[in-house]
This record gives sequence, C-alpha cells and structure tokens, in this order.
Amino acid sequence: MKRSVTLILFIKVLVLSLALTSVADETDITKESVPSLKAYRINLHPPVINGILDDPIWSSSKIHYAKKFTQLEPDEGTAATESTMVAIAYDDEALYAAFWCYDSEPDKIMRQLVRRDRTSSSDDITVCIDAFHDHQTSYRFRLTAAGVQGDERVYNDNASDGSWDGIWYSDVKMQPWGWSAEIKIPYHCLRFTEKDEHIWGLNLTRQIERKGEYVKWSLTPSAEGGFTSKFGHLTGLTNIKPTGHLEILPYAVSKAEIEPKSIGNPDGKELLGNAGFDMKYALSSNLILDATVNPDFGQVELDQPVLNLSTYETFFSERRPFFIEGMDIFQTEFNLFYSRRIGRSPTQNVDDDSLAYYTDYPDASTILGATKLTGKLLSGTSIAFLTAITEREMAKYDAEINVVLDSNLVDGEWETEMLSADTVSRSGVVDPMGGYSVFRVKQDIFENSNVGVMLTYAGQKSIHPAVTGGFDWRLKTNNNTWGFKGQAIFSKVESNETGYGLDFIFEKLSGKHVRGYLGATIKDPKLDINRLGYTSRNNAKQTYAWLQYRTTDDWWIVRNSYNNINLESSWNYDGVNYNLGGNFNTYIEFTNFWSLGGAVNIQAEKYSDLETRDNGLWEWPVTPTASWWFSLNTDSRKKISFNWNPGGGGDRGGSWWANYVSVTYRPKSNMEFELGVNLKQYKNNTRWVENQNDNTESYFADLDMNQVSLFSSVSIVANKNLSIQLSAEGLISGLDYSNYRLYLGDNEYSDPIDNFEDHDYNYAALNSTLIMRWEYSPGSTIYLVWTRARSEVDDSMNDLAFSRDFKRLFTGDAQNLFLIKASKWLNI
Repeated sequence: MKRSVTLILFIKVLVLSLALTSVADETDITKESVPSLKAYRINLHPPVINGILDDPIWSSSKIHYAKKFTQLEPDEGTAATESTMVAIAYDDEALYAAFWCYDSEPDKIMRQLVRRDRTSSSDDITVCIDAFHDHQTSYRFRLTAAGVQGDERVYNDNASDGSWDGIWYSDVKMQPWGWSAEIKIPYHCLRFTEKDEHIWGLNLTRQIERKGEYVKWSLTPSAEGGFTSKFGHLTGLTNIKPTGHLEILPYAVSKAEIEPKSIGNPDGKELLGNAGFDMKYALSSNLILDATVNPDFGQVELDQPVLNLSTYETFFSERRPFFIEGMDIFQTEFNLFYSRRIGRSPTQNVDDDSLAYYTDYPDASTILGATKLTGKLLSGTSIAFLTAITEREMAKYDAEINVVLDSNLVDGEWETEMLSADTVSRSGVVDPMGGYSVFRVKQDIFENSNVGVMLTYAGQKSIHPAVTGGFDWRLKTNNNTWGFKGQAIFSKVESNETGYGLDFIFEKLSGKHVRGYLGATIKDPKLDINRLGYTSRNNAKQTYAWLQYRTTDDWWIVRNSYNNINLESSWNYDGVNYNLGGNFNTYIEFTNFWSLGGAVNIQAEKYSDLETRDNGLWEWPVTPTASWWFSLNTDSRKKISFNWNPGGGGDRGGSWWANYVSVTYRPKSNMEFELGVNLKQYKNNTRWVENQNDNTESYFADLDMNQVSLFSSVSIVANKNLSIQLSAEGLISGLDYSNYRLYLGDNEYSDPIDNFEDHDYNYAALNSTLIMRWEYSPGSTIYLVWTRARSEVDDSMNDLAFSRDFKRLFTGDAQNLFLIKASKWLNI
C-alpha cells in the first residue's frame, strides 16, 4: 500500500513538473540566443585537403568564422584559454571545415597515434551536424592532432552509435602557432531532405588534452540535458541536393584452419576461400538499402573466455560489421533483437537413435544473405527493416547398425552390453534453414520525443515460428528536464501461448546536482523473446530506483564527483521476493586526473526460484549479505597508468574476494602495452551441482574456487592507416566441491553423502588475436589475422597452480585460424 501511494505521489509531481517546465519552455525559447554560422558557397575550386589552410577560400573576405568558444571543462561557462577559429564552406559535393587551433605552447600539444575510432590522449576537434534538423539525430566527426579520425551517429538526442563509419577526408598540420585541420564531409555521409535552402544544426568543439580543457561553440551547461537539441545553426546552404549514390564493397578472403585431429578431420587442417560483397544504395535522399551477398560473417576478434556458474545465459556483444552499423534504431527497453541469434552455433542433434558420434559438426549456421533498409522521412518517421536467411546445416556422423546385445543378471539387476555392431557414415540436419526478419518504425513527436513499434519473426522448418513485437515511447519535456520512457511487448512462440511484458521509467534527466529515475518491469511466465532477442529470465515483477548527487565545479582538489544510490526488488508471479537489495557507490575525479571509486552492496532476499533448476525454491544460507569494492585509477594521459580494483564480501553462506590490477604503458605516441590480472576466490559457497530422480531431488555442495583472469594487449600504429594489434584473454580456475548433500527445503540438508560422483575440475582457456589492418585507400582495407583458441577441462585436478596452469594455456591442442581478407570500397 505504501509503495502504491509513493508511486502515485511521484507521478503527480512528475505531471505537475512537466506542465510547469513546458510553460517555462514556451517563454524561454524565444529569449534563447542560439549561435549561428554562415557557410561559404564555393563556385569553382574546392580546397585541397592537406591541413595547411592556404587555399584562397579560407582567406576570402566573404567567409564567416566561428570564434567564440566556451569551456565545459574544467571551468564551465568561462572563455577558452586558447583561441580557436572555424570556417565552413560547401559545394555541390561536400561540406568543408577549416580549424585554426592556436596554442601558446605548441610543443606541448598531445598527439597519441591510435587506430581509427579509438580514444586517445590527444588534442582533437569535432564537427557535429544535424543535417535533418530534427534535433534528435546527428553525426559527429572527430579528428585528433595526430590525424586520427573518429565518427559516430547520435540518436534520441544524446545516445550514440560509435560503430557507424563514414567515408570522409581530413588532414592536420602542426604550425608554429599551434595546429590546423581541414575536413571534407561528402553529402553521402549525411541524410537530409531536398529543398532550396537549408538550416542545419551545428556544433564545434575542441579538446586541449594536457589542460583537461573541453570547449564548445554552442555550450550546453552540464546541469541541462540534451546534446543534438542544443546545437547552434549552420545557415547559407542553398541549392544542394542529397547525392544518390551506390556503394559496393567487394571482398575476398582466404582461410587456413588448423585444429586438433579428429575422426572427421584426420590431419587437423582445412583450407577455405570465399568471396562476396556488401552494397549500400540510396533509394532516395533519406532511404538507404544495405545488402550483403555471401557475406563473411566470421568474427575477427574472439570472445573473452567465460566460466558461467549462474542460471543465466551469457550475453556476448556483437562484433560483425553488418549487424553493428545502424543498429541503434532497433534498440528498445526490451532487447527484442539480439543479432547474435542469427548465424549462431547449432544446438540440435540429428534425429537418429543409432547415432554413435559426430565426425563433423558445424561451428555456426551459414548466413546466405541479409538486407537492411533504414531511413528517415520528412514527416519525422524513421523506418528500418532487416532480414537474413541462414542455410540448412548438416552434421556428419557415424551410426551403429546391426547391433548385437547381450544381457546378464548381475546382483539382481540386468546389465546389457554390446557384443558387436557395424558402423556406417551418415549426415543429418542439426539446424534447419532459417528466416529472420525485424521491422521497426519510430515517429518523432513534440520537440524531442518519439514513439515506435517493432516486430520480429524467426522461422525454421519443423519449428514453430517465433513472433515478438511491442510499442515503445520516449517522452521528454522541451528542456530535457523530465522524461518518461517504456515499452509494452508480446511474444508468441507456441500456437496457444502468448506472453506479455511491460517496462517503464520516470526520469529526472538534468539538474546541476540531483538526477534519478524510478522504474518497473513486468515479464509474465509465458514471455519468451530468446529466439531472436535476449532476456535473462521471465516470470518477474521488478521495481528499481536510482538517485544521484553530483558536483561538476572544482572544489579543493576535486574536479567532479558522482554519488549514487541504487535500490531494487523483484518478485515472481507466485509472490516470491527473489531479489531485494541496493548499493551506494561513489566516484571522485581529482584535479590531477586521478580518480577513486567504491561501493557497498547489500542483498537481502531470502529465496531463489531458479537455483534448483525447476525443482522448487531454494533458501539462501545466510541473509542479508554485504559486499564492497574499491577502485583507484591514475592519470591515463601519462606514459604509465594503473588501475587497482579490489573487492569482497559474503556469498552463499561463505565468502568471496577479488583483486584486479592493470597497467598501461605508452613508450611512444604510437605504441601501447596493456596488462591486466584479476584474482578471484570463493570459499564455502553453497552451490547446486545436479538434479536426480526425474528432477525431483536437488543436490548441493560447498565450493572452493580459485580463479585467475588475464588480459594483455599490444598495439603499434605505424600511421593512421596501418596498425598491428595483439590481444589475448586467458582464464584458469580450480573448482573443489565437497560436502555433497540433498536439499530438503527451507535451509535444511541431508547429512553429507559418501561416494557421491565428484564434480571437481580444472578449467584453462586462452583466446588470442593478432590483427594487421591496412586501409590502403578510404574505405578499402586489407586484414591479416591469426586467431588462436584453446580451452581444456581436466577433471583429474581441482586446484589452481599458477605456474602449471599458465603453461597449459600455451601447450596442447588449439584451434588456429590464419586469414587474409581484402576489400575495395567503390562509390558509384
């Protein structure tokens, strides 16, 4: 009852605030001073993109300059300490920008050389463009003083998609007075409507890294929300048209796979070759069709090794370019589209009772082709459609026929043994041909809000198609102070079962010191979105809240600080409170760019409804439990920087502790070495081990586990287009189970069981990737790749001996892949 009253009161306050802020918006907008810059029309000769700025147009008497830049960091609202000038020009093909970045100490300009789109300790400038001028979507083009490009697409005003890559041109030049930059952005990188005269949203920024100074031409105070909606204006754009263009990216790849010898692959070697192409075609000024034929969807970088002892599926991030780019429009509160379901590893067995063993089982389902249509119409309607087809996957296996059996009575029980059998080679379906589709429509409303619908379909032969869908909304006041977002969804995976879900959040999005939200999620027991989406569980009613107090003005030795309180509580549909807890966490950044963080967490739920794997409730041995963590980070701009992150607490009737340490070393501006190690230990943790007797008996044991996670990376960048990177992630664990016993309910167990089948084991895994990437022309690349994957489970050991197990990571059988891939970007 108290929760209901509190929620109703919160909603009333929110509605009143929305009304008041909307009235205030109507009054304040007319008074707001929005900076404006007029672009210069080039009639004959465009500038040569070399960073020198000696082209006549940049010194023309008719050109306009943006000169007034204001600090966001470290002294918000004050003038920049160094002067910056920017000019914008355009022609029928592209937009051009020139930056004069004056610096009183040019020898101290920081210029770390990294791969494209990577963060770095470098001075930089950005051009942010809202070409559609909808105050919701924009493109951010970043260029460092080392000449490294970075770009991203911004959606929903301030959410970003860093996977987007445009083909644009730039160069920089160090000057006696600082540095200069020149940028050319072809219109095919942008989406805008066709009309005689345009006004675009524009913002310009500069980062002076050694000072920690970040300045903007159109300043959005940190106390306010929004990003794209706070841009200034770019005017003077007349008689330009979106370029109707066709981009084709053909590729060829050659692979050599070396794996442990097996019956299906006696020599352990396999040579493969492939070719295909990606295509991008502008159907109209705002509608883009992406297609791929015979794509190479293999991952270049391997996933991190994971030892999952929980009841939840491990979520892996997407790494395949076709699915990464432009995926922001498919993102909603519920993850209805988890793209790694397409082309996943088959999970079925062949339908043959005589199966003896597999001689060749596919690693993943082959994607025959995929298309993606995205765009935004003049009415503010965004649309997206994706479809993909996967091939029917066959496995080769040996089957036993003409089996001769013999049965004997031993100690009162019949035992059967095979006397003889013939073996025959067969093949069978382990993953039927599949079709996957996702449809999305989103409509902009009011100043900076939107509503949308989404539908997904996953169909395979002999498997009932899975259909999911929903309606979502994201509503904000005009000044981005308050927000209300959410989604209502359904799923239908069986002909007679439909599941439902609801998620909503009330947010305070801006404020100098206080921000927060209050939300709830409902997932009924029949909700199932995991055929093409992802959710950790259904059968849940969850409430959660977050409150933050922050400071952004320098005081004493503190640069900024963030203090957060998180609270959550969850019930299943039987009324079991399976999750109850919260934490307080803090982060403090000092004026010397060191930082501290930490948290205290309390968990107070009494029962788990999943731990017994569908055999009733399990009561936690000790409740409540407390844990903590701490973090210390040194200045990442220095040649050597460190991170230290220890933690510990109570868990499952026992305890845990962890200690993570990493170091980053940059001997030169183009070299980076990183090494990290995480030590983790569990003592006397009560863990489920197995169910017996038709899932009616659950057995538990005490687990002692020692684990070491390792990470290392070496990056050498010869120039902005040529780089070499070696990365490796390893995991070694020793798991020792003892005191096996039958769970009797509540917090009662049977006496320890003698001669119970031991579940101890030692696990060692190492995934490594060596990549050389050469962008020999814009958008065209050559990759040389070597990946090595090794994992081993040894049930003869239950401890962790670092010297022994570390050697095991590099010895024994492993899967090796050597790959050469070349692609050529063609703009027609």
